[in-house]
Amino acid sequence: MSEPVVDVRDPAVLADPIRGYDRVLAAGPVCWARLPDGGEGWLVTGSAEVRAVLADPAVRNDPAGLPGRGAQTQEEALLALGTPPEHLPYLRASLLSLDGAEHTRLRRSISHAFGANRVATLRPRVQQIVDELLDGLGATANLLDEYAYPLAMAVVCELVGVPKPDWAAWWRWGKVLVDGDPARITPTLGEMFAYCHDLVDRRRADPREDLLSEVVAQDGLTDVDTVALVVFLVLAGHETMAHMLSNAALALMRDPAQLALLRTEPELWPAAVRELVRTDGPVQLARLRYAATDMVLGGARIRAGDPVQAVLGAANRDPAQFACPHTTDIRHQAEHGGREGSVGFGWGPHFCLGVALAKLEAEVALRSLFERFPAVEPVGEPEWVPLPRGRHRVALEVRLR
Repeated sequence: MSEPVVDVRDPAVLADPIRGYDRVLAAGPVCWARLPDGGEGWLVTGSAEVRAVLADPAVRNDPAGLPGRGAQTQEEALLALGTPPEHLPYLRASLLSLDGAEHTRLRRSISHAFGANRVATLRPRVQQIVDELLDGLGATANLLDEYAYPLAMAVVCELVGVPKPDWAAWWRWGKVLVDGDPARITPTLGEMFAYCHDLVDRRRADPREDLLSEVVAQDGLTDVDTVALVVFLVLAGHETMAHMLSNAALALMRDPAQLALLRTEPELWPAAVRELVRTDGPVQLARLRYAATDMVLGGARIRAGDPVQAVLGAANRDPAQFACPHTTDIRHQAEHGGREGSVGFGWGPHFCLGVALAKLEAEVALRSLFERFPAVEPVGEPEWVPLPRGRHRVALEVRLR
């Protein structure tokens, strides 16, 4: 194999991931690259190619049994990092780790809670939480820590059935896992799994009107399955959502024309959310996958076992796919976005389960923020903080007026 064409650990990329991965697209839709973990693999940046990878069952999350680098399974890698063997069943049962029929089985067990009609009933409660948080902000605020995180945490915890006194623990656990320090991850996972087992036992003995009570009443799910679902829902439902809100708010503060459009035509807010996820989404890299068979993609010959890294951020700015690839154009999104195929919420079997809820939260939170504080602005220059797995945190201090 030739030398890597691109190194996604380049400081120029990490300093501003959204524009950085956009520049990576210039290397071609599929190229051999240095990946975030330091190893080499295929970087997929073209829109059509990313959608093909995410939808192809021959490109797997679990590399077990595959040749080459994929011969080191996820579990072997985790054990090498010091993960206790007793944690592996929960990590193996995560929706993010599963492929095929097993992934479909667990996803179906909770998908009913995220249908558009059911999510729509949550709007009044989301609005109430938003209003309470805005009421509590001072003249300046850290938008991520004082608004986006508390909102996302409150919504997903109420939906799942996590008691309010425990929300702070989940926020702490989530930050440890996102920061990626192996020395802290192992004890944190132990705390989370023990907590979830206790919560499952409580809901089984005393059911409530929440998703967890519905899940524990289902046949065919083990306690490990249920605990893994709780961990997945709470972590995925608050961390990515919070960063999505912070990114989108910053993008609108920097684009007065688009913000003015939303003030005169507020019915465009749903389109604005879709467009901002495309241009400024919180997740730039999809989960690392592995080719299960030899294949040709974008002119590249990929061998069975090769790592394949799809770059959502680059795909969403591909000039071959989007009429306005590098700019936020809310009106264009409203009129044409559905035909252009953004992968901001993923694609294929692992398409974001909570997309309807994410859109509702973002619409209510962003619209309410800019209506309450029409002249809100950043205090100084926001700081981009790279995180593992293609995420980033925007340290965004704002002046509210």
